[in-house]
Amino acid sequence: MKGKTKKQYIITIMCILLYSMPLFAQENAVVIKEITLSGLKRTKDEVLLQIIEPVKVGGLYTDETKEIIIQNLRETGIFVPDIEISTDVIGSDAFITILVRDKWTLIPIPIFSISKGESWNAGVLTIENNFLGYYKTLGLGFFFGSQGWTLLSFYSDPYFLQSDFTLTASLAAGFDEVTDLNVDETLAREYEADKLGLSLGIEYPLTKRLSLSGTIEYDLWILRNDSPSIIPDINSMGIKSQIGWKDVYYDIPYEKGLTAQFSASANWEFTGQTFYPVISSDFQWSFSPWFKHLISLKAVGGWGRMPVQKQFRLGGLDGSRVLPMDKVAADEYGTSTIVYNIPLWIFKAGTISSKVFYEAGYFKSDVTERTFFHGPGIGLEFFINNLAIPAVGLNLGWNLVTGEMQFSAGIGMSR
Repeated sequence: MKGKTKKQYIITIMCILLYSMPLFAQENAVVIKEITLSGLKRTKDEVLLQIIEPVKVGGLYTDETKEIIIQNLRETGIFVPDIEISTDVIGSDAFITILVRDKWTLIPIPIFSISKGESWNAGVLTIENNFLGYYKTLGLGFFFGSQGWTLLSFYSDPYFLQSDFTLTASLAAGFDEVTDLNVDETLAREYEADKLGLSLGIEYPLTKRLSLSGTIEYDLWILRNDSPSIIPDINSMGIKSQIGWKDVYYDIPYEKGLTAQFSASANWEFTGQTFYPVISSDFQWSFSPWFKHLISLKAVGGWGRMPVQKQFRLGGLDGSRVLPMDKVAADEYGTSTIVYNIPLWIFKAGTISSKVFYEAGYFKSDVTERTFFHGPGIGLEFFINNLAIPAVGLNLGWNLVTGEMQFSAGIGMSR
């Protein structure tokens, strides 16, 4: 000790303090001792406790605990948005009481969309989001319209075998009556085909926001003999991997935050051993500049060397609002959009808002050279609380390159 300098004493004391800080923090920490649930009628208690993790008995109680519970419950969509949470902190123990009411979750959703020309689609999608109270989803839908008809069924289990894995499965069968247009809206190609699609996927959360998923797919498209175009049938198996980022805040009626995903897939034909790769990406960032206003920035793109039947479908619900709905096929495309939602009427059941948007992008296919488009638009949307997807939407877009106006309207899960 005698040979130690003043500097060495200071360093020794600092090391002791740094080592002791976590111990002091642990002594002052508040631990969740008990979580009491009330108000549930259908959902199992153990399911709700799994939903609100990382908040759990034995975990630390912080200033963010209540907001974590609220956001996790709202994200499921199976509970009434008004959630009451009370906390008693006694010494280093926290006792949490959650009053939450589950909703009736067996819902038939009418689907209807129409756009300029003869494009229309109608149907019903029936979804049970809380099967037997275990937060599993079953769905069955039937859709028909100018593009043919589709029968769809799907299943999702977000806690497969009581784990963090999400299992999804789907089956789709139907008839496609397809019309592809050139950029000037003249006919490029048309065909008719019977179709069958199967998929089985698994997703795992690497972190709270980052997830990785893999899917096995089977596709069968058989061209009808009286089809005007000569297109090879499809009988293929494929694998798809996807990495996604989701950091959103549920601020009724909107979702705010960042979502992004990138996917890559490869398919092999059973006949001829034809191989075709596909990659795609989707980015969206939404924020509120002030109360109930929403600005969204979106960029979407894709590239592939796939058969005609598997090409990306642009326009209308799944793509640009300034292109004809479901009439533009592409094996390569990229679009960007800025949307500003302005609330017109906020009431107990939801919100009616107007929107203005501007889109720009390009596309190309085996029958269309690289084509650019851009233009402004306006719209009107009705949001149901805690759904974050407009239940009713009207849109009018103007393609400044061609001078064509595009009108579309949708009821039930329209975008």
